[in-house]
Parts: sequence; C-alpha cells; structure tokens
Amino acid sequence: MQTLIKTSIMQLLELYRQDPRADKLNLTAGIYMDESGTCPILDSVREAEAFRVQNQSSKATFNLTGAPDYQQAVRTLLFPNMGGSGETHHVQVIQTLGASGALHLVGKLVNHYTPNAKIWLSAPTWENHPAVLNSHAGGFGHYRYLPAHLDEVSLDTILADLESAKPGDYVLLHACCHNPTGMDLNLSQWTKMADFCAERHLIPLFDFAYQGFAHSPERDAELFDAFKERVDRFLICNSFSKNMGLYDERIGALTLVFKEEEQALDWNNTAKRLIRSSYSMPPTHGSFIVSHILNDPDRCARWQQELAGMCNDLHTRRAAFFTELANAGIQDQVLTYRQQQGMFVMLNLSEQQIDTLRERSGIYLLGNGRISIASLRTEMMPRFVEALKSVI
Repeated sequence: MQTLIKTSIMQLLELYRQDPRADKLNLTAGIYMDESGTCPILDSVREAEAFRVQNQSSKATFNLTGAPDYQQAVRTLLFPNMGGSGETHHVQVIQTLGASGALHLVGKLVNHYTPNAKIWLSAPTWENHPAVLNSHAGGFGHYRYLPAHLDEVSLDTILADLESAKPGDYVLLHACCHNPTGMDLNLSQWTKMADFCAERHLIPLFDFAYQGFAHSPERDAELFDAFKERVDRFLICNSFSKNMGLYDERIGALTLVFKEEEQALDWNNTAKRLIRSSYSMPPTHGSFIVSHILNDPDRCARWQQELAGMCNDLHTRRAAFFTELANAGIQDQVLTYRQQQGMFVMLNLSEQQIDTLRERSGIYLLGNGRISIASLRTEMMPRFVEALKSVI
C-alpha cells in the first residue's frame, strides 16, 4: 500500500550537491528556510546560548535520561493543562537524540516487552519510519491515510484498516502536520481514534516533530488530553529541531504516559539500560537551550512569537503556491490533499514526472511527490509552477 521511495532524501541531497546548474531547486528535506534561503537561528536560542557560555560551570553532568529541568520543560510543553505534573497519568520524560532517536528507542522497548507486537504505520508516512523502528521483531502493519474529500482525512478508512490490529499492537500517529501529506485529523476525529484504541487495547505512539507549525504549541497538543482521558498508556516522540531550529543539536524526547506507576517506572529503567548500552549519555547543550527558554514565562513567550512567525510564513507561502497553481490551471491535477499544514505539500505526480523535473529543470523532490514548502521561496514559485505545468 505504501509508495516505495527509490531514491532517499540523502541520495537526492548528494545528487543536488553535484548538480552544476545555478538555478537548481532543492525541495526535499524538511528544514525551515526563510525568504533569503537561510535556516535562521532564533533570537531566543541565541540568548540562551550566550547565557550558557557566560554561566556554565562544568561540562561533567551525567543524566542518562536528561536533566530534571529539561524533563519539566518537555512535560509542560506537551501537557500545558497539567501544569507539568502527572495527576491522572504518570509521565516519564526521557531525553533522546531528536524524535528519530526517540522512535529508535521505542523500537527497542517494544522488542523488549512485546516482541510479537506490530507497529502500524500510515500509508504514506515519513520514509525513515521503518528504518528507525526496525529494532523490533514484530513487523509493521499499514493503514491507508486518504482524503475523505479535499479538506478532511478519511477516519473511516483508517479505522477499517486498524480492525486487523491485535490488542497490544502499536499505532504510530502523526500528532500534527502529517508527513508527507500535511493533512491532519481534527479534534473530533482524534477523540474517536482515542476511543477506538481504548476499545481495541491498541497503544498509540505519537510522532510529534512539528509542534507549533499547525496552529500553536498549546493547540497542537490538545489531542493528548483526549487520549489521557481514554487510554491506559501512550508514547510521544517529540523534537525541537523544527520549532526551535535546533537541527544540529539533536534534541528531543520520548515521553511515557502510563496510568500504572510501576509500569512507567519499569519502562523508564529499561530505557536507561538501553541508553547506557548504546550512546551512554545524552548531550546537554540542546537540552539547556530548551529548558532555559521554556521554563521562564517571558523567554517562552518570546520564543512562541518567533515560532508563530515561522508558522504564519508557511501558511502565507502555501496560500501563494496554491494561488500560482490555480492561475496556471493545474491545481486540481496536482493537489489531492487541499487542507495541508506544516512544512510539506503533497503533489499528485508520477515517478516519471518527478524524474523529468529533476533531469530537465534541476528541481529535486521526493519520489512520492512531497515537497518542502518551507524550502520554496516565493520568488521561485512561478518557475516551479511553470516546470510543473510542463510535465502535467
């Protein structure tokens, strides 16, 4: 059911680097670029780094699962209505090497506790999901992620496919800004999904790499309240690569949300052993930046303003791109998903059309038709749309 991407992002990036054309265009990787083509360092991040340089007293801190300040920051960001505490569920935060590292750790944990459990992935999904989760032996299931119409995902199709899942299986869900389609479930649909998981004893596993890029950090996390009220446990893999621009710092977290305290502590202890036997300790620079910003109301407010600026920029660029497509008379041909959010736009293109764009025009996008709207500057849109029209 899932489209195979024959050429990976990393291979495409290498082809792009070797391409001598001056007007080549890279729309592959999900990295926010401003209109100058730069991935900016946020002012809130610069201030945190300057503070650290002036005040850091030691580079010998040892926390297998991250510093308490960082854990508190993540907990509060994911559950703002809980004030950072786990009143009904026990919340354990484990610092990881980005959301990818969190997913990799989940694969190991699933293999440790339930090696026969399947992990169900959306079709399509992020191309690297199977690779980072491959530590578990139970294999993968797939549920179709299709539009009911231009503005809404078909929840009925998702649930019909998940009827085949067995109790104890894991369902990987994109909490917001679905990669690659950009189409998200609404809050009512999320509530139905939570009810379905509770009834079927399925364990939700959230990839939450784009918090704040759909609406706001708080609104994008609202779905977790529905799951907290209905299911016994779920897992969240989040990242600060996108919403703080900390790509190089590899800073993220795996958050365990369990009703049973003993079970939460057991999973946390197992995670410590797995971390110790692999990379031993997480780095501290990125976690300091995150906690310095999020644990102070004024600094957090300034960061949220910067994040809102990036989010609004993406909304503006997407609207401008859709207008260019409409003016060229090809919007209906290339847009299967219309109500898209986040960094990506999914285009309805064949592999041959995508190859032609690369070979003829030096335009690089993934083999499933995903482009990064975050890398498409407004001034480049007319040329891109003209190239698209030439292959339709």
